[in-house]
Amino acid sequence: MGNGYDIAKNNPTFKKIEVSSLMFSEYRCMEEKSIFTAWSHLNYFIYVLEGKKKWRTLEHSYMAHANEVLFVKKGANIIHKFFDSDFCAMVIFIPDAYIKDFISQKPEIGSSFKKNIPSDSVIPLKLDRILTTYFASLLACFFNEEKPSKYLMEIKFQELLVNMLSLSSNPKIGSYFKQISQPVKPSIKNIMEANFIYNLSLEEFARLTHRSLSTFNRDFYSTYETSPGKWLTKKRVSHAKKLLENTQQKIYEVAFDCGFESPAHFARVFKNENGITPLKFQKAQLSV
Repeated sequence: MGNGYDIAKNNPTFKKIEVSSLMFSEYRCMEEKSIFTAWSHLNYFIYVLEGKKKWRTLEHSYMAHANEVLFVKKGANIIHKFFDSDFCAMVIFIPDAYIKDFISQKPEIGSSFKKNIPSDSVIPLKLDRILTTYFASLLACFFNEEKPSKYLMEIKFQELLVNMLSLSSNPKIGSYFKQISQPVKPSIKNIMEANFIYNLSLEEFARLTHRSLSTFNRDFYSTYETSPGKWLTKKRVSHAKKLLENTQQKIYEVAFDCGFESPAHFARVFKNENGITPLKFQKAQLSV
């Protein structure tokens, strides 16, 4: 599974500007599959320049077309690629620490945020005329032959945050930033519940939670009183049972949507947990 930040940073053909802990990057989808899984240990804004893509979370799907913006929380998503046109976007990667510092330095912006507005791992953002003009000006900086100064790019990014967070039409991102700004480590429970269906390694889960692998394992056990491996198995099998009971998905589709390495791996684990293969379980549900 590819890490979007690492791919953008290490691809020499993508235009990029790094400033402070931010990275502005051009992104062109090189993936040949129509459905794939991707993740990032950093949050990111993605402004679509050309084409369209769909981000799928545990509960919902979000389509993004040209001149639309999504904010994607750190974590994983299932991505649907469409081949009727090329996909090109500008991505701005932003770590939690930057958000914390920004909110602490500008408390007047964060004071009006409500802390407990629930939001999905993908947040579609509404643009007004000011923000539409902003992205046009940012593109002019980003794609100009002469790179702008890093100082200017950081000011431009802070301009984006101020404009975005000042809009009453985008309350979910303000609430999420309020949560991030709290002086605690990212919640293992929140991250695991949002990302268990994706085939991430334990090292990747640890990176998402800003912990070393050993600290992640210790904090995970304190939260769930079991190991990450056992918890993931039971959680994925439970989710698979719901899909088999309530959808007409093929076995290989369920295996992919629940984070198993392969249909064969899924069938073996499912039978070990339930004493029956997923195919027989599915057929039994259809006969009820």
